[in-house]
Amino acid sequence: MENILIEALKNKYRFEYKGLINVEDLFDINLEGLDQIYRDLKKVENDLQSDSLLDANENPLKKETENKINIVKNIFEIKVEEIEQAKIALAKKAQREKILAIIENKQDQELSEKSIKELRKIYDSLL
Repeated sequence: MENILIEALKNKYRFEYKGLINVEDLFDINLEGLDQIYRDLKKVENDLQSDSLLDANENPLKKETENKINIVKNIFEIKVEEIEQAKIALAKKAQREKILAIIENKQDQELSEKSIKELRKIYDSLL
């Protein structure tokens, strides 16, 4: 992937999406947008396929299109992973907050079970 990105930057690859965008802009596009770019590139790739025996020379656009497809696919996978990690982090945060609430509730319950004498002693120690 690193070599493809270097080549993309060196050759100033541009992607068609509401105008022309560069590689960095791909990270700002949602999954549906990346999927649209991917499908458009696959159409271009199919159009570049040659079934002719006379076309022995490799079309330079073919390699660029393949690289663009790989870039979009990799960025899509990165974004999917980031979304999954965010969901996991959110679930963990919710679980931690729930546990803290239960701990506070149990502490309150434990405190309410103390005698008046014990409560006054605790209260006086806080002054």
